Parts: sequence; C-alpha cells; structure tokens
Amino acid sequence: MIKVGFIGCGGIMGAHLPGWKAVAEEAQVVAACDIIEERAQNRGLAVNPDVATYTDWKKMLSEGGVDAVDVALPHYLHAAAIIDAANAGKHVMTEKPLCITHEEAKNIEAAVKANSVILQCAHNQMFEPAPRLARKWVREGKVGRVFSIRTVDCFRSGGADGVKDYGWRGKLATCGGGCAIDTGYHPAYLLISIANSEPKEVVSFSHNFVQKNLEGDDSAQTMVRFENDSIGTLQTSWAHSVPNGQWQISVVGELGQIYGRGNDLYFAPNQGEVEKADLQPANGFVAEIQHYVECIKTSKTPEQSLKEGIAVLNVILGGYESEKTGKIVKL
Repeated sequence: MIKVGFIGCGGIMGAHLPGWKAVAEEAQVVAACDIIEERAQNRGLAVNPDVATYTDWKKMLSEGGVDAVDVALPHYLHAAAIIDAANAGKHVMTEKPLCITHEEAKNIEAAVKANSVILQCAHNQMFEPAPRLARKWVREGKVGRVFSIRTVDCFRSGGADGVKDYGWRGKLATCGGGCAIDTGYHPAYLLISIANSEPKEVVSFSHNFVQKNLEGDDSAQTMVRFENDSIGTLQTSWAHSVPNGQWQISVVGELGQIYGRGNDLYFAPNQGEVEKADLQPANGFVAEIQHYVECIKTSKTPEQSLKEGIAVLNVILGGYESEKTGKIVKL
C-alpha cells in the first residue's frame, strides 16, 4: 500500500479527491497538511477517517510515514514543497505550474535526480479522452506532416465588471504572472504534448483587459515554433469565453485536420467524410492520479514528468520575456 500525504488542501485539492478514492486499494491518504488545520481535516477525512493532519509540511514529511505527496499549493510555494519532499525521499505529484522561475526549476530538477524520486506534473487535461487520442493520432501520422496546432482555454472571471479578489493569484510575486502561467498552463502543455516535437522559439502578446485586481495579465496569445517547424498557438483568457467556433484543440496537417474537446474528437480528411471518434467520458483528475500511482508501483517515468513540466514553464516564461522585449525568444 502506497501511503500518501496532501500538501495544500484548498480548492483544487477537492478536484483530486475522486482520484484518491478511485485508487484506495493501492494508495491510502494517511496525512494532510494545510496552514488552516480545518481544511486539512476536511480534505483528509473525505478519503480516510483515520487521517493525520498537520500545519507544517516539513513535520508531515518527517513524521507522517508517507511514501508520496500530492502538492496543491499557491504557485510560489511549489518549489520549496517539491524540493523538501524530494529530499525526504518522497515521490511527488504537483499541481501546475511546476514553479515560477527558471532557477526554481533547476533546483527542483537537482533534488529530484539526486534522490531518485518520481515527479509527475498534474496536467489533468492531457488525461482527458480527446487530447489523448489527438496526440496518438498525430504520432501515428493520421494528418501526415503537422503544419499548425492551436489550443484554447478561456473563460470570463470576476463578473461583468471584472472585480474579483484573486488573493495570491493577483500578485506577481506569488503567482509568477497572470492568466498565462495559471490557466494558460493547460493549453501550453496540450500544445507541447500533441505537437510531438520540442519547442524551439516563442513569441507572445499578453494584456490585462478587465481584471482590475490583477497585477499580471488576464489574457495571452502565444506562438511556438517547434523543432519540426510546425507552428503552435495557444490562447488563454480570464477576460472572455472561448471564441465562437474554436475548439479546445485543433491540428492541421498535410492529410487533414483533427479537432475536438473533452470527450469529442473529429478527423476531417482533405477528401472524404468526417470521422468522429467513439470516446468514453473520463475524469482527467482521476486518470492522472491513477497514472501517478501506477508509475510509483512500476518505477516508470510519468508521461507528464519533470521534463514536460520544465518544457511548459520555458514556453510560458519565454512568452513573458517576449512580451517585455518585443522579440522572439529562443528556448
């Protein structure tokens, strides 16, 4: 039995709970940590009536008897918690983003490798049926040579007047940016995973249109050139919903197009009938946790590992650098 500890028991950990319930025969949550002890109790008790609760993750790591952790903290705390867990010999699944600076990423990489632990990035949308099949189709050559890829994650936040208390997300020091490094992380990892090629340069435009309580951006559009010369575009926003007619993912290649979202995926060949995949609905949060547990059991590298987390961070931070300098940034 794998013994698991929660580090951070706020809102997003609630989305993880069904996943931990689904793997209860293989992994048991034995400890939960949050600076607000009541939150730790509520999240922990939701999966184990005998859970131990903590307000200090260092104490949990040393006394809680855990083999692995699920990190769901504000962005600026990710690096410290991941490094402490790795140095304690614990496997790590971390919510996005991996961290907020290149230096933090280097320190995380050093700790993970030095302690030979498994690190999985919680890129939940990549565990949904349509993105997974789109990636498979691209790798199988269904569209032939890939010309362009587009991924989208947009919604209006804060009501009609854009006034919302974003808390730590509203500050550059604690968020690391704005929408691009938060919600924009989803279309970024989708873009990279589906492209089946390494990103080599990036250019981005971001702005804060309506979110008055944000120090960072509420919208961004980023273009990525990959090593195979395909061109990717990601669009994210807290200022508007998904533009009419756009899909979550869209791939254009020499033989046709792939497009879809969630549980729906289509292939439109250049000639012939549109094909719709027969996909069964799946919860990406549940699937990613099942994958994490399986990787721990088999000592396998997760498909959304440290490497993917760093690649996504490089694109996001490269986009911010591009915005500041007005230049294409080489990765």
